[in-house]
Amino acid sequence: MQLLVIGASGRLGGAIVSEALSRGHQVTAQSRERRRVPAGALPAVGQPGCPQLLAEIVPGHDAVVFAVGRDRDAPDTLLSDATRALIAAMPAAGPRRLVAITGAPSDQIGSRSRWLPSRLLSPLFARPRHPDKDVQEDVIAASDLDWTIIRPGPIADGPLPGGLHALWPVPPNVQVAGVTSAEVAQFALDAVEHRRWQRSRPLVGHFA
Repeated sequence: MQLLVIGASGRLGGAIVSEALSRGHQVTAQSRERRRVPAGALPAVGQPGCPQLLAEIVPGHDAVVFAVGRDRDAPDTLLSDATRALIAAMPAAGPRRLVAITGAPSDQIGSRSRWLPSRLLSPLFARPRHPDKDVQEDVIAASDLDWTIIRPGPIADGPLPGGLHALWPVPPNVQVAGVTSAEVAQFALDAVEHRRWQRSRPLVGHFA
């Protein structure tokens, strides 16, 4: 497949690019800096929500994976603004399949887990979910694209006990403990390749 990854230089984006290349796909990788584009991918350098850039890079792809993250200096509406620009560019350009990585809602993240080693606790539990991710998800859900919103648990640095699970709808009082970047990448590529979880928002990870 011809895949476009928006946010390819981040932790999750890089893992998604690597996984896609390992499966034999051709990948265009959007990044703000050329030096951060993963090896083997076609670079697309610019801001993730730039309409001119998106008009150039979206055509010719079979699917788009949106994996833009936020740093502390990012505008409050970075995710929703970039998502709006991408959705506006997609219908005319051809691809209808959109897989977006957002994050687990705060009330679905476990505050502790008895089986996690202490070395994982610091990288595992992320900051509370940013409000703009709620807006971003609403923008995606209101579109007529074939979308999937993946809500991973907090990202862990190392392997976690137990199997990977995905839930949608999510039962009450269920909490996710964590997930690795590689697992999110594999789940996202499976969703793209097999058109799984369409118009769903699966909670993905290892559950406490």
